[in-house]
Amino acid sequence: MISQIQAAVAAVVSNKTQALGTVATSDPKAVDKAAPATADKATFSTLAAQLNESAARAQKRDAVMTHAELGQYGRNRINEFLIEGRTVNSGTRAMEVPKTNDPELLDRAREASAFVTRTLAGDKNAKSPFENLSREQLNLIAFDDSASFTLNERRAAWQGVQKMDEDWRKVAINEGVIEQAQTGKASRFYNDALSYLKSLPAIERAVSYPKGAEAIVEARLKSDLTLPGLPGAFGRQAPDRKLTLYDILAGIVDTTKDKKTDPNNIVHTNKFSPRTSPVPATAAQDAEKPAAANAGMQVSASPKPAAEA
Repeated sequence: MISQIQAAVAAVVSNKTQALGTVATSDPKAVDKAAPATADKATFSTLAAQLNESAARAQKRDAVMTHAELGQYGRNRINEFLIEGRTVNSGTRAMEVPKTNDPELLDRAREASAFVTRTLAGDKNAKSPFENLSREQLNLIAFDDSASFTLNERRAAWQGVQKMDEDWRKVAINEGVIEQAQTGKASRFYNDALSYLKSLPAIERAVSYPKGAEAIVEARLKSDLTLPGLPGAFGRQAPDRKLTLYDILAGIVDTTKDKKTDPNNIVHTNKFSPRTSPVPATAAQDAEKPAAANAGMQVSASPKPAAEA
Protein backbone atom coordinates (compact mmCIF):
# COMPACT_ATOMS: atom_id res chain seq x y z
CA MET A 1 0.00 0.00 0.00
CA ILE A 2 2.77 2.40 0.94
CA SER A 3 4.66 1.61 -2.19
CA GLN A 4 1.55 2.34 -4.28
CA ILE A 5 1.10 5.76 -2.57
CA GLN A 6 4.76 6.60 -3.13
CA ALA A 7 4.41 5.73 -6.80
CA ALA A 8 1.34 7.94 -7.17
CA VAL A 9 3.03 10.90 -5.48
CA ALA A 10 6.09 10.49 -7.69
CA ALA A 11 3.89 10.55 -10.77
CA VAL A 12 2.11 13.75 -9.67
CA VAL A 13 5.39 15.49 -8.91
CA SER A 14 6.76 14.44 -12.26
CA ASN A 15 3.73 15.84 -14.14
CA LYS A 16 3.91 19.20 -12.31
CA THR A 17 7.60 19.52 -13.08
CA GLN A 18 6.99 18.91 -16.76
CA ALA A 19 4.14 21.44 -16.84
CA LEU A 20 6.20 24.13 -15.17
CA GLY A 21 9.06 23.48 -17.55
CA THR A 22 6.76 23.89 -20.53
CA VAL A 23 5.41 27.25 -19.36
CA ALA A 24 8.83 28.59 -18.54
CA THR A 25 10.48 27.65 -21.81
CA SER A 26 7.93 27.51 -24.55
CA ASP A 27 5.15 30.02 -23.80
CA PRO A 28 5.65 32.72 -26.48
CA LYS A 29 3.14 35.05 -24.82
CA ALA A 30 5.21 35.29 -21.66
CA VAL A 31 8.26 36.37 -23.67
CA ASP A 32 6.29 38.81 -25.82
CA LYS A 33 4.87 40.56 -22.76
CA ALA A 34 8.30 41.16 -21.26
CA ALA A 35 9.94 42.49 -24.44
CA PRO A 36 7.79 45.59 -25.01
CA ALA A 37 8.17 46.64 -21.38
CA THR A 38 11.94 46.61 -21.78
CA ALA A 39 11.75 48.50 -25.07
CA ASP A 40 9.38 51.12 -23.65
CA LYS A 41 11.68 51.68 -20.70
CA ALA A 42 14.66 52.12 -23.00
CA THR A 43 12.74 54.58 -25.20
CA PHE A 44 11.61 56.63 -22.22
CA SER A 45 15.10 56.67 -20.75
CA THR A 46 16.64 57.95 -24.00
CA LEU A 47 14.10 60.73 -24.51
CA ALA A 48 14.07 61.58 -20.80
CA ALA A 49 17.85 62.01 -20.86
CA GLN A 50 17.61 64.30 -23.90
CA LEU A 51 14.88 66.38 -22.26
CA ASN A 52 16.86 66.72 -19.03
CA GLU A 53 19.83 68.04 -20.98
CA SER A 54 17.60 70.40 -22.96
CA ALA A 55 16.02 71.68 -19.75
CA ALA A 56 19.44 72.47 -18.27
CA ARG A 57 20.44 74.42 -21.38
CA ALA A 58 17.10 76.25 -21.47
CA GLN A 59 17.41 77.26 -17.82
CA LYS A 60 20.81 78.83 -18.43
CA ARG A 61 19.57 80.57 -21.58
CA ASP A 62 16.43 82.01 -19.97
CA ALA A 63 18.42 83.31 -17.00
CA VAL A 64 20.62 85.66 -19.05
CA MET A 65 18.26 86.88 -21.81
CA THR A 66 15.75 89.73 -21.69
CA HIS A 67 12.22 89.17 -22.96
CA ALA A 68 13.10 90.80 -26.28
CA GLU A 69 16.31 88.80 -26.67
CA LEU A 70 14.58 85.55 -25.81
CA GLY A 71 11.83 86.32 -28.31
CA GLN A 72 14.33 87.01 -31.09
CA TYR A 73 16.30 83.89 -30.19
CA GLY A 74 13.11 81.83 -30.36
CA ARG A 75 12.08 83.29 -33.71
CA ASN A 76 15.50 82.48 -35.11
CA ARG A 77 15.15 78.88 -33.95
CA ILE A 78 11.67 78.63 -35.50
CA ASN A 79 13.04 79.93 -38.80
CA GLU A 80 15.48 77.05 -38.85
CA PHE A 81 12.71 74.53 -39.40
CA LEU A 82 10.00 76.68 -41.03
CA ILE A 83 11.69 79.00 -43.51
CA GLU A 84 12.76 77.60 -46.89
CA GLY A 85 16.24 78.34 -48.19
CA ARG A 86 18.87 77.17 -50.66
CA THR A 87 20.73 75.06 -48.16
CA VAL A 88 17.85 74.10 -45.89
CA ASN A 89 14.50 73.11 -47.34
CA SER A 90 11.75 70.60 -46.69
CA GLY A 91 13.53 67.97 -48.78
CA THR A 92 16.83 68.10 -46.92
CA ARG A 93 15.06 68.29 -43.58
CA ALA A 94 13.10 65.15 -44.41
CA MET A 95 16.34 63.28 -45.05
CA GLU A 96 18.02 64.42 -41.84
CA VAL A 97 18.75 61.67 -39.33
CA PRO A 98 20.82 61.72 -36.14
CA LYS A 99 24.49 60.79 -36.40
CA THR A 100 24.05 57.59 -34.46
CA ASN A 101 23.44 53.87 -34.84
CA ASP A 102 20.76 53.92 -32.16
CA PRO A 103 17.67 52.44 -33.89
CA GLU A 104 15.31 54.25 -31.51
CA LEU A 105 16.70 57.68 -32.38
CA LEU A 106 16.72 56.88 -36.09
CA ASP A 107 13.14 55.62 -36.03
CA ARG A 108 11.94 58.69 -34.13
CA ALA A 109 13.57 61.03 -36.64
CA ARG A 110 11.86 59.22 -39.51
CA GLU A 111 8.52 59.29 -37.68
CA ALA A 112 8.88 63.05 -37.18
CA SER A 113 9.61 63.60 -40.88
CA ALA A 114 6.63 61.47 -41.85
CA PHE A 115 4.41 63.40 -39.42
CA VAL A 116 5.49 66.79 -40.76
CA THR A 117 5.06 65.67 -44.37
CA ARG A 118 1.59 64.28 -43.74
CA THR A 119 0.37 67.31 -41.80
CA LEU A 120 1.60 69.66 -44.51
CA ALA A 121 -0.42 67.56 -46.96
CA GLY A 122 -3.50 68.13 -44.81
CA ASP A 123 -3.63 64.79 -42.99
CA LYS A 124 -5.28 65.52 -39.64
CA ASN A 125 -4.77 61.94 -38.46
CA ALA A 126 -0.98 62.01 -38.67
CA LYS A 127 0.61 60.84 -35.42
CA SER A 128 3.49 62.74 -33.87
CA PRO A 129 6.30 60.87 -32.07
CA PHE A 130 5.89 63.46 -29.29
CA GLU A 131 2.14 63.09 -28.93
CA ASN A 132 2.15 62.42 -25.18
CA LEU A 133 4.62 65.10 -24.09
CA SER A 134 3.72 68.17 -22.05
CA ARG A 135 3.78 71.70 -23.45
CA GLU A 136 6.98 72.48 -21.58
CA GLN A 137 8.68 69.38 -22.99
CA LEU A 138 7.54 70.21 -26.53
CA ASN A 139 9.02 73.70 -26.17
CA LEU A 140 12.30 72.23 -24.95
CA ILE A 141 12.56 70.18 -28.15
CA ALA A 142 11.38 72.92 -30.52
CA PHE A 143 13.92 75.50 -29.33
CA ASP A 144 16.88 73.16 -28.76
CA ASP A 145 19.64 74.15 -31.18
CA SER A 146 22.21 71.69 -29.82
CA ALA A 147 21.60 69.13 -32.62
CA SER A 148 20.17 66.77 -30.04
CA PHE A 149 16.99 66.70 -32.16
CA THR A 150 16.59 66.91 -35.93
CA LEU A 151 14.89 69.90 -37.55
CA ASN A 152 11.77 67.89 -38.30
CA GLU A 153 11.66 66.60 -34.73
CA ARG A 154 11.75 70.21 -33.57
CA ARG A 155 9.08 71.16 -36.10
CA ALA A 156 6.89 68.26 -35.01
CA ALA A 157 7.23 69.43 -31.40
CA TRP A 158 6.35 73.01 -32.35
CA GLN A 159 3.32 71.82 -34.25
CA GLY A 160 2.27 70.09 -31.03
CA VAL A 161 2.56 73.42 -29.19
CA GLN A 162 0.52 75.13 -31.91
CA LYS A 163 -2.19 72.49 -31.62
CA MET A 164 -2.43 73.04 -27.86
CA ASP A 165 -2.68 76.78 -28.37
CA GLU A 166 -5.34 76.38 -31.05
CA ASP A 167 -7.38 74.05 -28.85
CA TRP A 168 -7.28 76.54 -25.97
CA ARG A 169 -8.21 79.51 -28.14
CA LYS A 170 -11.04 77.64 -29.84
CA VAL A 171 -12.75 77.12 -26.49
CA ALA A 172 -11.72 80.11 -24.37
CA ILE A 173 -12.21 82.90 -26.88
CA ASN A 174 -15.53 81.61 -28.16
CA GLU A 175 -16.75 81.33 -24.57
CA GLY A 176 -15.50 84.86 -23.92
CA VAL A 177 -17.52 86.23 -26.82
CA ILE A 178 -20.61 84.34 -25.61
CA GLU A 179 -20.04 85.55 -22.03
CA GLN A 180 -19.81 89.14 -23.28
CA ALA A 181 -23.01 88.77 -25.30
CA GLN A 182 -24.92 87.29 -22.35
CA THR A 183 -23.65 89.34 -19.41
CA GLY A 184 -22.11 92.43 -20.94
CA LYS A 185 -18.72 91.53 -19.46
CA ALA A 186 -15.96 88.97 -20.05
CA SER A 187 -14.48 88.63 -16.57
CA ARG A 188 -14.17 84.86 -16.76
CA PHE A 189 -12.40 85.11 -20.11
CA TYR A 190 -9.85 87.60 -18.79
CA ASN A 191 -9.14 85.46 -15.73
CA ASP A 192 -8.68 82.41 -17.95
CA ALA A 193 -6.45 84.38 -20.33
CA LEU A 194 -4.27 85.59 -17.46
CA SER A 195 -3.86 82.06 -16.09
CA TYR A 196 -3.08 80.82 -19.58
CA LEU A 197 -0.39 83.43 -20.21
CA LYS A 198 1.26 82.72 -16.87
CA SER A 199 1.31 78.99 -17.61
CA LEU A 200 3.29 79.35 -20.84
CA PRO A 201 7.02 78.54 -20.88
CA ALA A 202 9.11 81.71 -20.92
CA ILE A 203 10.40 81.30 -24.47
CA GLU A 204 6.96 80.66 -25.95
CA ARG A 205 5.59 83.71 -24.16
CA ALA A 206 8.52 85.80 -25.46
CA VAL A 207 8.01 84.62 -29.03
CA SER A 208 4.25 85.03 -29.16
CA TYR A 209 3.34 87.89 -26.79
CA PRO A 210 4.62 91.34 -25.84
CA LYS A 211 6.48 91.77 -22.57
CA GLY A 212 3.53 93.47 -20.91
CA ALA A 213 0.84 90.99 -21.96
CA GLU A 214 0.09 89.84 -18.42
CA ALA A 215 0.03 93.41 -17.11
CA ILE A 216 -2.40 94.37 -19.88
CA VAL A 217 -4.84 91.65 -18.83
CA GLU A 218 -4.42 92.45 -15.12
CA ALA A 219 -5.15 96.11 -15.78
CA ARG A 220 -8.20 95.13 -17.77
CA LEU A 221 -9.48 93.06 -14.86
CA LYS A 222 -9.28 96.13 -12.61
CA SER A 223 -10.67 98.70 -15.03
CA ASP A 224 -13.04 97.34 -17.66
CA LEU A 225 -14.12 93.73 -18.06
CA THR A 226 -15.66 94.18 -21.50
CA LEU A 227 -13.98 93.01 -24.69
CA PRO A 228 -12.49 95.79 -26.85
CA GLY A 229 -14.44 97.06 -29.83
CA LEU A 230 -12.69 95.06 -32.51
CA PRO A 231 -14.14 95.63 -36.02
CA GLY A 232 -16.43 92.71 -36.75
CA ALA A 233 -15.27 90.80 -33.67
CA PHE A 234 -18.71 89.50 -32.79
CA GLY A 235 -20.31 89.25 -36.20
CA ARG A 236 -17.38 87.85 -38.14
CA GLN A 237 -17.95 84.30 -39.32
CA ALA A 238 -15.43 84.06 -42.17
CA PRO A 239 -13.69 80.68 -41.98
CA ASP A 240 -10.33 82.19 -43.00
CA ARG A 241 -10.17 84.62 -40.07
CA LYS A 242 -10.63 83.69 -36.44
CA LEU A 243 -10.55 85.94 -33.41
CA THR A 244 -7.31 85.26 -31.53
CA LEU A 245 -6.07 86.05 -28.04
CA TYR A 246 -3.68 88.57 -29.53
CA ASP A 247 -6.57 90.25 -31.34
CA ILE A 248 -8.05 90.81 -27.89
CA LEU A 249 -4.79 92.11 -26.41
CA ALA A 250 -4.04 94.35 -29.39
CA GLY A 251 -7.57 95.72 -29.22
CA ILE A 252 -7.08 96.65 -25.58
CA VAL A 253 -3.99 98.72 -26.40
CA ASP A 254 -4.50 101.90 -28.42
CA THR A 255 -1.73 101.47 -30.98
CA THR A 256 -2.32 104.98 -32.36
CA LYS A 257 -0.81 106.55 -29.23
CA ASP A 258 2.94 107.04 -28.85
CA LYS A 259 4.21 104.12 -30.93
CA LYS A 260 7.75 105.07 -29.90
CA THR A 261 7.09 104.08 -26.29
CA ASP A 262 8.54 100.62 -26.79
CA PRO A 263 9.89 99.94 -30.30
CA ASN A 264 10.47 96.30 -29.42
CA ASN A 265 6.91 95.71 -28.27
CA ILE A 266 5.08 93.71 -30.93
CA VAL A 267 1.85 95.46 -29.97
CA HIS A 268 3.26 98.60 -31.62
CA THR A 269 5.39 97.04 -34.37
CA ASN A 270 2.63 94.67 -35.56
CA LYS A 271 5.12 91.82 -35.75
CA PHE A 272 2.74 89.27 -34.34
CA SER A 273 1.08 86.88 -36.78
CA PRO A 274 -2.08 85.21 -35.35
CA ARG A 275 -1.64 81.47 -35.26
CA THR A 276 -4.62 80.38 -37.33
CA SER A 277 -2.91 78.64 -40.24
CA PRO A 278 -2.88 74.83 -40.49
CA VAL A 279 0.86 75.21 -40.98
CA PRO A 280 2.42 76.61 -37.79
CA ALA A 281 2.62 80.40 -38.17
CA THR A 282 4.52 82.54 -35.72
CA ALA A 283 5.86 86.02 -35.21
CA ALA A 284 9.03 84.83 -36.95
CA GLN A 285 7.51 84.98 -40.40
CA ASP A 286 6.35 88.59 -40.14
CA ALA A 287 9.25 89.78 -37.99
CA GLU A 288 11.87 88.71 -40.50
CA LYS A 289 10.37 90.78 -43.36
CA PRO A 290 10.91 94.26 -41.89
CA ALA A 291 14.22 93.12 -40.42
CA ALA A 292 15.48 92.11 -43.86
CA ALA A 293 14.22 95.36 -45.45
CA ASN A 294 16.01 97.51 -42.88
CA ALA A 295 19.19 95.45 -42.74
CA GLY A 296 21.08 97.81 -45.07
CA MET A 297 19.94 101.01 -43.38
CA GLN A 298 20.22 100.29 -39.67
CA VAL A 299 23.12 99.30 -37.47
CA SER A 300 22.27 96.52 -35.05
CA ALA A 301 21.98 97.70 -31.48
CA SER A 302 24.06 96.06 -28.80
CA PRO A 303 22.18 93.44 -26.76
CA LYS A 304 20.66 94.75 -23.56
CA PRO A 305 22.33 93.57 -20.38
CA ALA A 306 20.40 90.97 -18.44
CA ALA A 307 19.78 93.49 -15.68
CA GLU A 308 17.43 95.45 -17.96
CA ALA A 309 15.07 92.47 -18.44
